[in-house]
Amino acid sequence: MSRTRAGNAADKASAGPPEARGIVSFVVIWCGSALSQLASASTNFAMTVWLWERSHAALPIIVLELCSYLAVVALSPVGGVLADRWGRRRTLVLSSLLGALVIGCLWLLYGLGALSETYVYLSMLALGASITLQYPAMAATITALVPPAQYARANGLLSLSVSVSGVVAPALGALLMSSANLGVVFMADIASYAVALATLMMRAPRPSPSPQPTTGGATKSGARLRADLTLGFRFIAGQPGLLALQVCFFAFYFAGMFGVLLAPMVLARTGGNNAVLAGVLSAAGVGGVLGGLATTAFGILRARPLYVIFAGFVITGLLGQLPYGVSTSTSVWWATSFVGAFVFPFILAAHQTIWQTRVPVEIQGRVFAARRVLTESAGPIALLLSGPLADHVFEPAMRGPLGSSAGWLVGTGAGSGMALLLVLSGLLSVVTGCVGFRVVRLPAGKRDADR
Repeated sequence: MSRTRAGNAADKASAGPPEARGIVSFVVIWCGSALSQLASASTNFAMTVWLWERSHAALPIIVLELCSYLAVVALSPVGGVLADRWGRRRTLVLSSLLGALVIGCLWLLYGLGALSETYVYLSMLALGASITLQYPAMAATITALVPPAQYARANGLLSLSVSVSGVVAPALGALLMSSANLGVVFMADIASYAVALATLMMRAPRPSPSPQPTTGGATKSGARLRADLTLGFRFIAGQPGLLALQVCFFAFYFAGMFGVLLAPMVLARTGGNNAVLAGVLSAAGVGGVLGGLATTAFGILRARPLYVIFAGFVITGLLGQLPYGVSTSTSVWWATSFVGAFVFPFILAAHQTIWQTRVPVEIQGRVFAARRVLTESAGPIALLLSGPLADHVFEPAMRGPLGSSAGWLVGTGAGSGMALLLVLSGLLSVVTGCVGFRVVRLPAGKRDADR
């Protein structure tokens, strides 16, 4: 497979074989991206706290999360088209510039005393657009710079940055908010974007040649744009194995999103004990970091990626989701949280490796973006369903006839309805893994890292 070399003169002159230089380039880019991701997660936490302090209501925070999801789902195809047309460097640079511009506007509004909930929601939509540019370009950068045998480890690094942000960002955001103010959080985020831009200018791969536009005026240009926006979806639909894998991943992601009920369930079953909830969330953070480190160090140990994915679904369902509902022991919750977060980076690395080895490089941006739309669309659906199901269906039902039939499994009292929902979501993960083992078949990829 031909590879695009890093687009800097210093890169060309560096010693060592091309594959080693490519790995070094990717690690440098990843460091800048990880720092920016940490700062952005801290900003998101700080804005969540700011919204809560203004309203003391959950609805503004839910709207904030929905804005992020909606932007990713709606705009990912555009990000995929740009990643393929413009090349990875330009797309990543544009993503960082857009993110810095949005945070800069928030900083200015805050300094003027004009920041409002509406501006925060609009900024989240714009930041979601920035993420839609970054994701397909970053995933395709792995293909451009990293040898196929190291795909899983490189994908593990991407998972690691997410996990580290999840652990460190709340503490960092809280520290900055308590010692300074929201404006300082914005300034730190802007500085992180500058670092990310610097690493991109040093090490990012050169833009791929853009396809030549066809002649024929606006009509053909519009038709070509529509074809580009739908190419990823059409590619997936035309690959039965990849389509079946995507359906399974959607079901798994949908089940996992019911984890939004974990916090209210823990608080309901412990009488509002924040320390227990903090311990559960911290255990997940530690598990995610260790899982990301393990994936980065060992990859998927030459196991078949499909086996890793579906075994991971089953393990997550049985040990990383289901025990939340069937136990009220704090130590069991901690262990469950750790296991689920530890396994997840292996699932993601194996999943991403499959797509990187089976999708032509020139259309990876569009295909990866389409795949993300199909996966992330489970988020808003689960978020919109979980609250009403918990508050208006399962919790009242557990105080009535359902409690007498399911109480032996999840107990009774406050939080038992949410516990039953978590049990059902764990069972859905297990069933998805078992079905996946049976029905998903993939031909060998041309750049299969496992061969």
